[in-house]
Amino acid sequence: MGLLDETLNRIQPLDQDAMEQAGQRWSDLYLGMGNLGKMEDMVVRYAGITGEAIPDKPKCCMVIACADHGVYKQGVSAYPQSTTVGMTKSYVVAKGASANAMAYYAGADMVVVDVGINHDMSRVPGLLPRKIAWGTKDITEGPAMTRAQAIQAIETGIEIADKKAKEGYKVFTIGEMGISNTTSSACILGAFNHWNAIEVTGRGTNISDERLRHKVEVVQQALDVNQPDAGDGIDVLAKVGGFEFGCLAGVILGAAANHAMTIIDGFNTTASAFIARALLPEVVNYLMASHLSLEQAHKKSLAALGLAEYIDLDFRLGESVGAGIQMKMLEIALAAFRECVTKEEAGVKA
Repeated sequence: MGLLDETLNRIQPLDQDAMEQAGQRWSDLYLGMGNLGKMEDMVVRYAGITGEAIPDKPKCCMVIACADHGVYKQGVSAYPQSTTVGMTKSYVVAKGASANAMAYYAGADMVVVDVGINHDMSRVPGLLPRKIAWGTKDITEGPAMTRAQAIQAIETGIEIADKKAKEGYKVFTIGEMGISNTTSSACILGAFNHWNAIEVTGRGTNISDERLRHKVEVVQQALDVNQPDAGDGIDVLAKVGGFEFGCLAGVILGAAANHAMTIIDGFNTTASAFIARALLPEVVNYLMASHLSLEQAHKKSLAALGLAEYIDLDFRLGESVGAGIQMKMLEIALAAFRECVTKEEAGVKA
């Protein structure tokens, strides 16, 4: 039995007792008029994930997976592929990207992993080297990767989550970097939901109308050529996905197996969540959404997962920025809950 199968077997349903206790605590607390709405839901969900009726402040790890895409040569992006290299170096060398700022704000430690950048990154300090290949193949011509590579990508993410969970991390925020990867995510979400290219394709990094029309054609061609099987998450990943999508799906699965939450970010990490769900539907209960991307299909994609956004700030980037904000919101909700419980137990009304 491989690591993927072992991980799937370790994932359990949420702890209903912890959820009921947390929910009852909220009901018993004096909070003035009304209640705290979605903040209460955050705490109850997190209690069920961790099995802690009164959860402690969580230790957070931000995972940014980086890879390139062969479909880039079809001209679907407004930026050169070298941007993947530049942004990845920015995360770990200059440490001046939006993701770094949000990790600092959220109190998260960062793991940046190369799972398929089309460049030699071996001498970049601070980068986790897990390159599977030098980018995927062009999905308009055939599968992005082999099935074995798809499993390797997922298991890479599982290994990261397992290691960090052993170090005490209870929340993972996830993000990605890879020029042309919204073309791949459009294909993934189209495949799983039986949506055509027009329904699922967005502007990515704010491409022109002309390039968007071409991108729609490319997405439809990739779906037609590959015919991914919506009932097989590995098949969808292998045929129209990317190495970063597989890695982040693995983080989701590995986190769940260790009773840890994953906060997904924008459109691309939502595609990763679909891959994870296809492998084990139970894993959706271990997820929390964060922001609403400007990609046109993001809202209905979240709805198809049974999730809803908490933040809508017109973000186009997927560097775990929205997830970082949501991490802070979760932390505030947990702090308010613990404070009220502490005062209740001391006999003092909040």
